[in-house]
Amino acid sequence: MIRLLSLALLITGSYSAFSQTAPPNKETLKKKYESSDIDKEIKKKMQSDIQYPDSIVLPPLHFINTFVPLDTANLNFQSFSVDVEIKTEIPKGYNFYISPFNASFNGIPYYGGIQTSSDGRPVKGGKDRKIGRGGIFSRWMERDTAALKGDGYYASSDGEGDFISVRNKVKWDKGSYRLTLYKSGEVKGKPLPAGFKSKDLMFAWGEYEHSWVSMSVQNLLTGQKVIIGSMAFPGKKLSISPYNIIFLEQYGTVINFAKKKPKAASLAVNYKDLPIVKLEIKNILMNGKAVIPAKVTTLVNRTHHPEQSKIAMPIPVLSKDAYDAKTGILSYEVGGFQRWK
Repeated sequence: MIRLLSLALLITGSYSAFSQTAPPNKETLKKKYESSDIDKEIKKKMQSDIQYPDSIVLPPLHFINTFVPLDTANLNFQSFSVDVEIKTEIPKGYNFYISPFNASFNGIPYYGGIQTSSDGRPVKGGKDRKIGRGGIFSRWMERDTAALKGDGYYASSDGEGDFISVRNKVKWDKGSYRLTLYKSGEVKGKPLPAGFKSKDLMFAWGEYEHSWVSMSVQNLLTGQKVIIGSMAFPGKKLSISPYNIIFLEQYGTVINFAKKKPKAASLAVNYKDLPIVKLEIKNILMNGKAVIPAKVTTLVNRTHHPEQSKIAMPIPVLSKDAYDAKTGILSYEVGGFQRWK
């Protein structure tokens, strides 16, 4: 019974579902990451003794990871935006995440995007709660909630490596939206050390100068804009990494390839019943200037549940993608079975 319950809890979670945890002190956190990293911490959290049937894909699954090269040499970050045109309705109850922002500021990683099923703790007080469709902006290597601000929801957890996050409700579905990250302020402190490495800036709130970066989501049809919240990153000048990753994720639901639903999987969908989602990502702007690389690289199934290696069945390809180097438009169709990888 314990094993079945563990399976049910595990497969209904995702990288975005977590329990708020009280942070250890900064020295303990810094020592923890002397011999660890985010990937190692995620694997620790998601390891189990569960024996899975050989007919399922565990959530979360990134249908695609697209690597977009950025010309960021000597760039002083001010803003980064993308337009997302969703061409199909997203069914109610389907856990889907569109994340066009995955990079780092001064070596501190972050991600952001829009989800169908968000959660968080109200900034004004109260317990964790589900908030439905919304936006999310997270950064790692900090647990001090003074390093975030907003009027919606937040998180501080070690559920996917130690991170803090801001979230807010956003009504989104089929339509066009502009997602933007922008520098919105500065916090005084010691200048960053010369020749710093990312590990020098872990859990650095209250020690070094920081910059506020905010995320917004604007409905391009109505003009309505929602501020998701702001996160502080070490440094007065922010350097962004030379690649940005876009991913599309299905989370919280087992994808089943057998005729019968797997036992203890309260949320499971047959692969033939997966919703088909079509969308485009375009008009990528860095500091207001268009980003149209000659080439991008898209990998399928690159990011998946760490326990998937226990399952003999290969992860099938459930996506199609295309890139137009003349217009810079990225096109995706995810959810439909294409082939066995």
